Amino acid sequence: MASVRQTPTGKWELTIRSKLLPKRVYLTFASEGEARTYGDQVERLLDAGIVPAGLAPEPQQGAPREAVAAVLRQWIRTGQPARTDYDVLERLCVELAGLRLDQVTYAWAEAWVVGMKRNANLAPSTVRKRIGSLSRALDWWLRSHPDVSLGNPLRLLPRGAATYTAADKAAAVAAGGQAKTDKPRDHRLAGDCLAAVVQALDGVKRPDRQRPVVAPDDAEFRMLFWLIYYTGVRLREAYTLTTAQVLLPSSTLRVRTSKQWHDNEKWRNVPIRPPLAALLSTYLPTRPADGLLFSYWDGDRDERSLKKATGRLSARFAKLFEYAGHAELTEHDMRHEATCQWFELRDSRGQWVFRETEIDRIMGWEPGSEMSKRYASFRAEDLSARLLA
Repeated sequence: MASVRQTPTGKWELTIRSKLLPKRVYLTFASEGEARTYGDQVERLLDAGIVPAGLAPEPQQGAPREAVAAVLRQWIRTGQPARTDYDVLERLCVELAGLRLDQVTYAWAEAWVVGMKRNANLAPSTVRKRIGSLSRALDWWLRSHPDVSLGNPLRLLPRGAATYTAADKAAAVAAGGQAKTDKPRDHRLAGDCLAAVVQALDGVKRPDRQRPVVAPDDAEFRMLFWLIYYTGVRLREAYTLTTAQVLLPSSTLRVRTSKQWHDNEKWRNVPIRPPLAALLSTYLPTRPADGLLFSYWDGDRDERSLKKATGRLSARFAKLFEYAGHAELTEHDMRHEATCQWFELRDSRGQWVFRETEIDRIMGWEPGSEMSKRYASFRAEDLSARLLA
């Protein structure tokens, strides 16, 4: 992008910004026409992926030879990466061992992405996570070293670079892998599927199994299931609830959002629907008045303790769904289901109960987020039924 402005001296300054340039370029011309003509020429070249010779950065003496793994560890130590980035960054420290900054070129970036698909046979979502995590680390390093004339080649990768092309698919299959695609989570816990899961949840034993997957007296796990099913709170948000956060008189849950940014506490209120209120009114008296709502977690907010509790419960839900004959389901699908229910909920007059912005608040998404569009999985039969209503 090129822009022209007149300076206080009467001359004309051309500012050029592009992903192909490590930083903005400022040039001065005697007239506006000269500035705009040159700016148009440069824009056409940059749009074609060509950096004019006069704008290309000169080779730097002593180009940065710092190890990429060292940069990643420095970035981790700043505490700035998102919590979900840490595991990916630690993995990249191992995978990119021996790589130097001066070797991180666009050609390398393209080859790296292709290798993740064809050789490692990673899913597109996993490839995107690795690209994003490494790119954010490089951006931080470049901001910390403004004297270094170096760009971030990962920012130049085309949209959809993580998606398998026809050549990627053929190479992956030839290497014994498979052509992987993004799999949208559009499973719904409704109809026969929900009935099968509820039967397993209620402790009904299958004829081909020796015992039920959930004990008949396990009211705690059933309560956890219905809490997530009716509200869509995240698993960590559910099992860390205390009894004090269940406000039955006002029909709300006071939820501590698990997506905290640098440990800044965020809370939100989630409505309690009547079916859930009835279950909670029976369950609450069985729990300590000033304690945790569930006993799956010891109350230690250390990340290892939380991950351990999450892992155990995720495995329990996986066993439940497999026992019910729906092994394709995950606990997170219940959050998708709840989102759809919030959207489909109607009052006694047949009017929609919540607006999209209100559902964003209920689910813990920022205003204007696109997450509700990703989570809403409406069934074709439900949409068709409205035409016949």
